[in-house]
Amino acid sequence: MAHEEDYTRKILNKIRTIEESAKEKNKKTVLKEEEERQVSTAADGIAITDEPMFGQNTLTNQIEQFRASVESGAQFSKPNKENVSESPLIFMPNENNLIFSGTIPCLNNLKFQFKLRTQTGEGCFLSTNGLDLSEKNLGILYKLYGFFKNWQEEWNKESSTLEQMAIHLKES
Repeated sequence: MAHEEDYTRKILNKIRTIEESAKEKNKKTVLKEEEERQVSTAADGIAITDEPMFGQNTLTNQIEQFRASVESGAQFSKPNKENVSESPLIFMPNENNLIFSGTIPCLNNLKFQFKLRTQTGEGCFLSTNGLDLSEKNLGILYKLYGFFKNWQEEWNKESSTLEQMAIHLKES
């Protein structure tokens, strides 16, 4: 009887191991596909800087507003014209779209990405490797989502600014 129980446990453990391995492999594949899609999409984009052609300190204003509203310790990469996908603010002239992204170190280096226009209308994406849902962290997440909604609303009001930017960039 004890031998049969040991045998059953070994079989069940083997099944769990196989299932977990399959889930992990599927998860990595899905994440890799999403990452590749975002990189290929961002390849068509233009890194927005504080240059006058993008408006008055557009990038700095976005970053300062985020830090004042959500989390003062948020980190943003430097604009990179060679590798646009790593820039914090990206204009997609072909889609008339905008992407804003950064990292919040106090939330276990949570990465956020706001996309102005999506099929669902919800373009607030988050990724992290584990996050403690404490009241403090939930408060920051609520602020993050609130900032996204305001950011999206403001840029949608300013859609003519994006259109003007696209026209100006095509002329230069």
